[in-house]
Amino acid sequence: MAGEKVISGNMRLNIDGKTVYHATDATLTMTREVRERATKDTEGTEKAKGIKNFSASANALGAYNSDGTSTNDFSGLFQLYNDDSTDTVDIEFVPSESDATKKYTGKAIIDNLELNMPNEEDSTASINLSGSGVITEETIV
Repeated sequence: MAGEKVISGNMRLNIDGKTVYHATDATLTMTREVRERATKDTEGTEKAKGIKNFSASANALGAYNSDGTSTNDFSGLFQLYNDDSTDTVDIEFVPSESDATKKYTGKAIIDNLELNMPNEEDSTASINLSGSGVITEETIV
């Protein structure tokens, strides 16, 4: 797209298809509940797959304006965090930008947002997210 900043990295938060937060050092954690039950017919316990969940975090990152061109704009992140009318934000993970064939997308809730403003240095933001639903895998065309 014309005027869109070319960004490489791993985790993105989007508003209306525009990247407002981009992390090149992020963590995606996927978990699954494991249910256990004892039965009279077997020794020990049986295990079964349960509910899936995910969380994500990123630290010390620049924030981008919703036009994709301005850096260090905390407003877009704050709007995502502060908007109580929208339950979730769009999140995507791309393990490798240089040879990306898959990306992982989902919806999440921002449960922690931190703005760091050191003296005579660029401001950065840190964020923690809790997944709502599951992560899905998509092929990048």
